[in-house]
Amino acid sequence: MFSVLLALALAADPEPVTEPTPAPAAAVDPTPLPPPAAPAKPAEEPERHYTTWNSRSLIFKHNVERDVFHFQIMFGIGGGPDSRGLFHAMELGGTFNNGIVLGLLHTFVQNKGIIGKDVPGEPDLIGGWMLETKIPILFPEFEVKFAAGLAGLHDQSNGIRAIPGGGFAYGFDFHLPFFTSSGMTFSLTFLHAFIPKHYFTASLGVGYTFF
Repeated sequence: MFSVLLALALAADPEPVTEPTPAPAAAVDPTPLPPPAAPAKPAEEPERHYTTWNSRSLIFKHNVERDVFHFQIMFGIGGGPDSRGLFHAMELGGTFNNGIVLGLLHTFVQNKGIIGKDVPGEPDLIGGWMLETKIPILFPEFEVKFAAGLAGLHDQSNGIRAIPGGGFAYGFDFHLPFFTSSGMTFSLTFLHAFIPKHYFTASLGVGYTFF
């Protein structure tokens, strides 16, 4: 009887539970981690070189795009031996891949009623409609221009009477290319008109150009 009770007690006694041995802590590397890499800057487009100029702006250091469409509007003051008054010029045309512009120039100096007293015998307006070419020089900021075609006078004593003739114009533009394809422009323009007397104006203007 005692042996039976001993056997039952041994069978009911659970086996001792063995606690798991904790894993050793990983060694800490004292070397500090490198700072995260800065995001890569986009590759800057290289400047393009042409026969008379290169595309990198001298002032703003970005490339200037000169192709497809050209438009300029300009206002200022102008005058000559026979006139003084409001200068206006407008250009509309196209730009070739090499940056050269071919377009139409409409320009005039409005003499009557603008600056000072109107002098009898002076033309009320000297202007013209001309074919024009413009060529950038060295940098996008500098440009020379030449135009030739119709020129004439306006007699505004009783409405507007046009007096046609011929002529040519030339000058220099200085651009501030705030954007890659447009910017503010300062202009110096000389106009010669033959009707048949020779008339001459020199004008300073400021405006905006889409290259």
